[in-house]
Amino acid sequence: MSVDLGRLAIAAQRCQDIADSSALAAATQLPYETSARAAALRTAAANHTEGTGWPVSCSNEDITFCGPNGTINDLTLGPWAHAMRVTTNSEVEYTFARLVGLTSATVHRSATVVRAPVEGIPIATMWIAYGTPLASGQLINMLMADGPHYAGIPGSFGFLQEPTGCTATWFELLQGYGLTPQDIETSFVNLGDSVFAKTGVDVGNFKKALVSDGGDSRMERGTTGDWTYDTSTSYRPDNPRIMLVPLVSYLGDTGSNAEFRIEKFGAFWLEGINQGQKEIFGRFIEYDMPGGDPNSQLTTETGVYATELIQ
Repeated sequence: MSVDLGRLAIAAQRCQDIADSSALAAATQLPYETSARAAALRTAAANHTEGTGWPVSCSNEDITFCGPNGTINDLTLGPWAHAMRVTTNSEVEYTFARLVGLTSATVHRSATVVRAPVEGIPIATMWIAYGTPLASGQLINMLMADGPHYAGIPGSFGFLQEPTGCTATWFELLQGYGLTPQDIETSFVNLGDSVFAKTGVDVGNFKKALVSDGGDSRMERGTTGDWTYDTSTSYRPDNPRIMLVPLVSYLGDTGSNAEFRIEKFGAFWLEGINQGQKEIFGRFIEYDMPGGDPNSQLTTETGVYATELIQ
């Protein structure tokens, strides 16, 4: 009996390992059900006999998709979350248990992955005007604001002060280089936060941080080394060209007292700047990072999401 129970334990762990990896593969394709299912099935098929004599199976019927406001595995999703549950199965033939009339058992294990909106990000000290369309992949040019002045801001982007208590400087946050874990942790901002304008930023300052600083700017780093062949549709998630930027509404006041409210976030793929025209151009991309809340009751999507594996 101990031998057969050991076989069951090994089969159960194999099932769990493959369920976990298949669910995480599905997460890379959420919120799109068809491609997420295909990714899960490919991963399960590629791993079903590795390192064991017990094949592990997973079919399309073993995969459950759940959309916004649905319930899966006793978890109710918020209005912008998606989830997928993957179940794997393994048939174990008994050896000694046959002496007492038991011939086999089927082991099942499941894993659920959730993709949900992020409500806080480590800030890149730049703002983009709320209402700028988050049209994934579309090249956009943004003009630097010289105000702001209520009720219309002349220009669609500007710069923000570093958050209170942040251990990194404005330039370090904008450049995204050499940041310590403490710098990142203390730079977090959340939806609904008030943030304030950074004054005295000339073109030379943001050009140095973004495109030209002796190899340390975002563009210089993001187009070399491991990131050489990255594009806006196929990229490593740590590419420095990806800027997590608040989209804000102007609340009032001027200068360094000009106040904005964070309405949502965008992941902005930097393409370059036009120094003479004080323009930045790039594309919004779909981007996942740690920290999403599957129960979030946000009434609008944020532009930045996270995935979480739930057993």
